[in-house]
Amino acid sequence: MERIYQDYKDQGFELLALNSTHQDGKQNAIDFADELNLSFPILFDETGSVSNQYQIQALPSSFFIDGSGMIQEVVIGGPMSEALLRIRVQNLLEGK
Repeated sequence: MERIYQDYKDQGFELLALNSTHQDGKQNAIDFADELNLSFPILFDETGSVSNQYQIQALPSSFFIDGSGMIQEVVIGGPMSEALLRIRVQNLLEGK
């Protein structure tokens, strides 16, 4: 995900990670991000409200949201191959 973020961020791509802090420890997420040198923002769902709003039923869940804020695709589970991630991001950036 870090490579995808680095390759596409200058084209308007945003990547946000959301940690279900109500199920995991915040420090665990911080340590994980530091260990992998992640540069994209990591948000913390400390109360579970975001997970409830997006009806998260399994982790990981990836939401591909277009420039107008519409969810275009949801992928439940992982890992996703880098090639498939690139195709999904390119499609979003091209408005497909």
